[in-house]
Amino acid sequence: MEKDDRVQIGEVAKTTGTSIDTIRYYEKLDLLEKPIRSEGRFRLYSREAVGKLRFIKKAQSLGLTLKEVKGIMQCSQQGLKPCCDLVRKLFTKKIEEFESKIKELQKMKKDLETLLSEWVSTKEAKKRSYAVCPQIEREPKRKRR
Repeated sequence: MEKDDRVQIGEVAKTTGTSIDTIRYYEKLDLLEKPIRSEGRFRLYSREAVGKLRFIKKAQSLGLTLKEVKGIMQCSQQGLKPCCDLVRKLFTKKIEEFESKIKELQKMKKDLETLLSEWVSTKEAKKRSYAVCPQIEREPKRKRR
């Protein structure tokens, strides 16, 4: 790519929907190569850098961490098969993590629903001593089986 084909950081940010600070942060993490500089010392990015930024955003939207994204990007240099094998492994791991998190969130939801259904009135709450809020501090009633 010719120097004239490169764009400044503001244009890259606008094009990719990524903040300037985030782009600089990705450079520090070596997710993006250091851009060349114009005579005026402005960062000039290639189309490849814009593509990598889009890739990073898409990978993050799928729940991948920046460390995992960096691993994928490094693995991609070894070829398509090793890269796709790594991505399959990461996706499988993420699905397991999400399933565990969903169970945890479902339990939290059920606990909140129970607390709401057993709401302590202000009148009842004043009869006892609570540090801050009876709705959070009290133990829910145990349902009989």
